[in-house]
Amino acid sequence: MKRVLFSLLLATSVVAQGQIRNDELVELTHINQANVRTEISIPNFDQYQTLKCDFHIHTVFSDGNVWPTMRVAEAWQEGLDAIAITDHIEYRPHKKVVLGDLNESFKIAKRYGDGIGFIVIQGTEITRSKPLGHLNALFINDANVMEVEDPLVSIDKALEQGAFIQWNHPGWPDDKSTLYPVHEDLLKAGKIHAVEVLNYMEYYPVAFDWCNQYGIAPMANTDIHDLISGDYGWGGGKMRPMTLVFATERSEKGI
Repeated sequence: MKRVLFSLLLATSVVAQGQIRNDELVELTHINQANVRTEISIPNFDQYQTLKCDFHIHTVFSDGNVWPTMRVAEAWQEGLDAIAITDHIEYRPHKKVVLGDLNESFKIAKRYGDGIGFIVIQGTEITRSKPLGHLNALFINDANVMEVEDPLVSIDKALEQGAFIQWNHPGWPDDKSTLYPVHEDLLKAGKIHAVEVLNYMEYYPVAFDWCNQYGIAPMANTDIHDLISGDYGWGGGKMRPMTLVFATERSEKGI
């Protein structure tokens, strides 16, 4: 009798919160959280809007495990304003299964982002061992031309497209944040514009000194490969790393 009563109460609750489509099916709209966006309250000031961004993200088109549209959906739900898709040029372990050129993951994410009013920026990651390490080229229009043997030539091909070059995770993988001569040369030539002071869950305090010395921007990004909820948890006040951009308009041009 108690089970019957509980079932009746549960059914009443479900019907009250659900949407009846016909006599045989009730759609439980109240449990759908897909279209719920968390608002991150960071004030705007003067003529600037404070935009929440993640400029280092991977998908199945390189070594990530998530489809590009999911990257946009995650970021929108978490309250971000923009992301950059930065799949590796050289390291694409799924390329025999996931077909497409170096621009495909961005194109897929961009179409979805445009549909929901979310900013998606095209980028790619130049991937080398130290001393050079990894660098993201942001705001490019064709990653395919950057697939060359010499990484310095790849950087130049990105700069020809007006790219913004970000030096990624300087303390990875040896836990030593080292400014090598190749970085000094690139910085003096104006070919590195930013450095990650925080990547995933690693923080590199010395990188702030380089920002001050060379006049480059500090960045904080996830470098996410798996689900955001899997790496950072879900709710409870937890928040992914992000870069704040103060822009005169909420657009890619503004960023």
